[in-house]
Amino acid sequence: MTIHIADEHIRQYRDDGFCVVEGLIPPGQMEAARHRTIEICEDTPDWPTSHFQVLDPERYQAASGSALIAGIQRPAQQEEVFRVVADHPHLVEAMSRLLGAEVKRFTDQIGVKHAAITEHQGGRSYFHQDSYYWHIEPDLGCNCWIPMSAVDRGSIALAVMPGSHRGWTLIDHESYYDDPPMGHLQANFEPFQRHRIPVDQADPSEEVLLPMEPGDGLFFTNYTWHRSEPNCSGRTSAFYAIAYQVRDRAGSR
Repeated sequence: MTIHIADEHIRQYRDDGFCVVEGLIPPGQMEAARHRTIEICEDTPDWPTSHFQVLDPERYQAASGSALIAGIQRPAQQEEVFRVVADHPHLVEAMSRLLGAEVKRFTDQIGVKHAAITEHQGGRSYFHQDSYYWHIEPDLGCNCWIPMSAVDRGSIALAVMPGSHRGWTLIDHESYYDDPPMGHLQANFEPFQRHRIPVDQADPSEEVLLPMEPGDGLFFTNYTWHRSEPNCSGRTSAFYAIAYQVRDRAGSR
């Protein structure tokens, strides 16, 4: 099976800073990655601890009593079930077409938003730009966000701000802590800060919220403002975010 990246996808990506490619990853491969993700959350594998981000263990623990994993960094380095998605030919083709050049994978990460979370933030993220973290030069990188189950309002869907990439300007971000806090898997839990565009600078009436099915791919530039919905669905949900950059041209700011 091949994937068709239409001229309309490319136009929207360039004009609005995002586009959605339906059916990017075949259902069986997406379900295998979702199933393995849930297994990892229930029983932490013997990987280097730097791969894992966990919720505050004073508030949340896995059924086994271990720290509850909410983020998995670079899982494709460790297991084939994730490499199948992160290096999928459909994904590589789409990235090449959207960026207009040969590409290479920059990073990958899985986010898990657990049904058990009761805090109001509920695993949501706020508007931010990925290049504030990654410092990839304008127009040289692209991120693909792939849900592992159906998403919509109140169930971890992403919202984007159309046209927010224009001018390739990084907005000054402010720092904040998640609620519940997240940190690295280590002996002494220390929460880490995230960064967001100040909330008074983002007009929610201008955003586009994107319901998606598992395996659909939301592509957006590293300068596109985006945020995620909380998990109010009553079920644990996860997503796979995979970033690519132009091969041999990418640099740091």
